Amino acid sequence: MFGLFKSEPFRDGQLGELRRSGGYWKGSLAVAPCETFRLALAGSREAPDPIALGLAKELPDRFKSLMPKIQAGLFEHYAPYKEAVDAGEETGSPCPSVAGPEAVWPHVTPAHVLVEPLEGVPTVEIAFRSHGTKNTRSAHGFRTGSSSS
Repeated sequence: MFGLFKSEPFRDGQLGELRRSGGYWKGSLAVAPCETFRLALAGSREAPDPIALGLAKELPDRFKSLMPKIQAGLFEHYAPYKEAVDAGEETGSPCPSVAGPEAVWPHVTPAHVLVEPLEGVPTVEIAFRSHGTKNTRSAHGFRTGSSSS
């Protein structure tokens, strides 16, 4: 009976096959130099939202221009752990030595890209998992509205 309400897969020439699950169209998105993210797009039961689809398709080309902002945010997350270690506090796990924002990349892995409206604005969230801090599997997201660079 529930099969009657199941959405058919959506196929896109650039993003490949997307399947609807949990209210989102899900697939994967390769973004150099980070490898592959899980992808989730807002949309109707019939298809992903056209704006969300467009933003997801743009991301691989825009990613390099976003890297400075992303690495600054990741480094900002790392700083309190380093300060705690430097002060002799127990952090619960080893803390990597990260010299500056540009050095964060070996210490994170892609988590997901979520494209959905946030307060009515089409928004892209790019999330990473960090390694070597207390919350080794936490995701750190960076949101950018469709008009931001």
